[in-house]
Amino acid sequence: RFLSSSSAAAKAVSERSSTVRAPSFAELTSQDVEFFKTIVGERDVVTDVEDLQVFNTDWMGKFQGRSSIALTPRCTDEVSRILKYCNEKNLAIVPQGGNTGLVGGSIPVHDEVIISTKNMNKIVSLDNKNQVLICEAGCILQALDTHLKEHGFMMPLDVGSQG
Repeated sequence: RFLSSSSAAAKAVSERSSTVRAPSFAELTSQDVEFFKTIVGERDVVTDVEDLQVFNTDWMGKFQGRSSIALTPRCTDEVSRILKYCNEKNLAIVPQGGNTGLVGGSIPVHDEVIISTKNMNKIVSLDNKNQVLICEAGCILQALDTHLKEHGFMMPLDVGSQG
């Protein structure tokens, strides 16, 4: 259901916040944060409250998360190592792409580790003959479409969000 008024948005945030956190998930520790720095480097571990706002809030301002960390890996190996560690430590995660969805699916409900693909935005290759584009997970659809237009193709996927 689409919520359009500010009171409806506040109700949506309230309803999400009242969800009970699964007790099987561990809470993030300072040791976890330090370990993540060994995987992605200090620059790709976001823990500052103000810097986290963009990761904890959907683009419409309808949903508000409470995560204390966002990781912005630069390759699939880093993502794999993060996921392995989180699985071993029972840390909940939430993947995040452009954060432009309309239902808040990429916003943490509790204190999940946010794994943002925003730094994984490279076009790897374009095979004109076979019409195959290979790109990283964080590529913006509009950028892909622009690149493809330069080669006489179009992105066969169009969503409501742009940019």
